[in-house]
Amino acid sequence: MRAAALAAVLIAGSLAVSLPAAPQGQGLKPSIEQQLQMQYPPTKLAADKLRIAQPGTVLVVQMNGMAASPLDEFAFANTYKDGRIRRSAASALIHDARRLRELPAGSRVYLLKTEVKDAGIVFSVQSCIACDGSQVDLMQMAYRASLTFQFPKGYLEAADFARIQRTIGEVFALAGGPNANTQPNPAPVVSGGAQSVQQAPPAPRPEPVRIGLGQTPEQVVASLGQPGKVIDLGNKKIYVYSDLKVTFVDGKVSDVQ
Repeated sequence: MRAAALAAVLIAGSLAVSLPAAPQGQGLKPSIEQQLQMQYPPTKLAADKLRIAQPGTVLVVQMNGMAASPLDEFAFANTYKDGRIRRSAASALIHDARRLRELPAGSRVYLLKTEVKDAGIVFSVQSCIACDGSQVDLMQMAYRASLTFQFPKGYLEAADFARIQRTIGEVFALAGGPNANTQPNPAPVVSGGAQSVQQAPPAPRPEPVRIGLGQTPEQVVASLGQPGKVIDLGNKKIYVYSDLKVTFVDGKVSDVQ
């Protein structure tokens, strides 16, 4: 009898151990991700990272303080918590402050991606050059930023999506939506803590410099001046300017970034 009872206990124990445990902390995360995708479908850009390949969400920034870095660098990281945007200290160390721009209230941005992470919900955005999908000047510079909406540990496991959406709405509104800041998209301002100010309309800009495929280094230098840096890779050379890179292959322009 004792042997039979012992065998029954061992069998029951082995069955209990073999049953897979329910994953922790993943209860509503797929649902939140799905609802984010439905509510905020991403905008897909063409290979030049300026023209729209597939239209998606355009957002209007609702408050000042978000820093952005040039398109040719990693996106500048920001966080949002307790009603305030904070800039990442790590990003501030990586990026040249002289090249940063602020995305002030009223700026229109493409939403490129949303992610649900342990630290919160991340929105990756890029400043619009032509939010309506019209033709863009490929020589203009766009700026990218990421913003992490930080929530208390475990909050996303049980939070109602409407509450999450209200938090998102404190920083981003859908363009054309009832809560969107209706200011025109202002020109970015240099970061550094200074708040954006209303300025008189700028004077008409001169005709932009045009760099075309097949141009020689001499033609590019005549238009842009001497580069700040030259990367020599044999038959491939890269002229690095403050806001763009021009690549030559066999002495001819092959790419501009």
